[in-house]
Amino acid sequence: MDQPIREIFDQFKQQLPDIDPVETQEWLESLDAVVDEAGTDRARFLIYKLLKRARQRQVGLPSLTQTRYINTISPEQEPFFPGDEAMELRIRRMIR
Repeated sequence: MDQPIREIFDQFKQQLPDIDPVETQEWLESLDAVVDEAGTDRARFLIYKLLKRARQRQVGLPSLTQTRYINTISPEQEPFFPGDEAMELRIRRMIR
């Protein structure tokens, strides 16, 4: 599993106690069986459908995508005020 995604799941599982470990194990075993019998494409499809249904039912899950922030300008190259200060002032006056 990709490290950023693993960190998200680690944080998520620490927030929620497992109130039914037996049921959780059954779900995990079911996923394993799907992967073993039908392959990863089928497992991916089923997980996608579950996430879609969870969104429809407003379950509220953390985002599974995470990218590291990469600034395109090094701190040494950034100007004191990155923009046209006079233009910013004119715009602020117009929108008042």
